Amino acid sequence: MKSYLFPLITIFSIVIIFGSCNKDCNCDIETPDIYGSWTVLQTDQDGLQYNVEFKVNANNSYDWILLDTVEGHSNSHAEFILSENIMTITVDADCNSIGEYYLTVEANKLTMIAKTEECGPRAAALEWVWKKKTY
Repeated sequence: MKSYLFPLITIFSIVIIFGSCNKDCNCDIETPDIYGSWTVLQTDQDGLQYNVEFKVNANNSYDWILLDTVEGHSNSHAEFILSENIMTITVDADCNSIGEYYLTVEANKLTMIAKTEECGPRAAALEWVWKKKTY
């Protein structure tokens, strides 16, 4: 029995070591598929409601497009970096700061939540649950 015990313990140890240190494990947070067009009905601080399209382009830029005419609001364009589930907005003519947003996509809905944001108008424009636009 002793002659089988040592090899058995050795094999068991190897399985435990390699099983727990799986270098092929993709344990990172998955980057959601955000590219394409999303829409939402937004309400501003004055109670005005308007439809908006959030078009995420393959070149890592986005267009925030008013689908209704609303006084005091205009279309916007910005550039971003996407890492895992965080969008970092790096170039935005309407805001002089970098903004970071957590992103989740589930059941054709994109949720954006500010992680760090100093630009209030941009947060008001982006922090929504967007619905995937269907054609």
